[in-house]
Amino acid sequence: MFRARRVLLLLPTLAFISLVGGCGGGKEPVSAAELAQKADGICREERSAFDRIQAQPPPNAKTAADQTEELIRATEKANSSLEELEPPEALRTPYELYLKARHQVIDEMRRGEDAADNQDSSAYGAAQAAVARDAPQRRKLAESLGLRVCSSSSATA
Repeated sequence: MFRARRVLLLLPTLAFISLVGGCGGGKEPVSAAELAQKADGICREERSAFDRIQAQPPPNAKTAADQTEELIRATEKANSSLEELEPPEALRTPYELYLKARHQVIDEMRRGEDAADNQDSSAYGAAQAAVARDAPQRRKLAESLGLRVCSSSSATA
C-alpha cells in the first residue's frame, strides 16, 4: 500500500518529465542575428565538406556518382541543421523559401548522380547546369535573410 501511494505521488512528476523530454526534438527559436550566425556556420561546414569532396575532379563516371552521393549527404546534413532553426516571424516565409530552394537542389543532384551511374554524360551535365542555373536565386534568398556565407558566390547549395 505504501509503495502504491509513492507511485501515485510520482506519476505527475513522471508525466511532466516525459512531456518535457519529448519536446527536445523541437526547433530552436533564434533571433535574426542568431539565425545569420548559426546558418552561416552550417554553410561554412557544408562548404568545407564540398571542398574536401571535390578536391580532385572525378576521373570517371563511377567516381562522379560517388562524389555526388557524398555532396548530397553533406547538403542533406546542412539542410537538416538549418531546419532545426526557427527564425523570427518576420523571416519565417523567406527562410522557408530558402530551405525549399535548398531541397530542390538535392533533387537536381540526385538526377546527376543517377546520370553518372548510367554513364549518361549529357544528363549529368544537364543536372549540373540546373544546379548552377538556380544558384543565383538561392543566393538572393540567403542574402534577404542576412546570411553572408550561405549567400557568397562560392557557396554550393
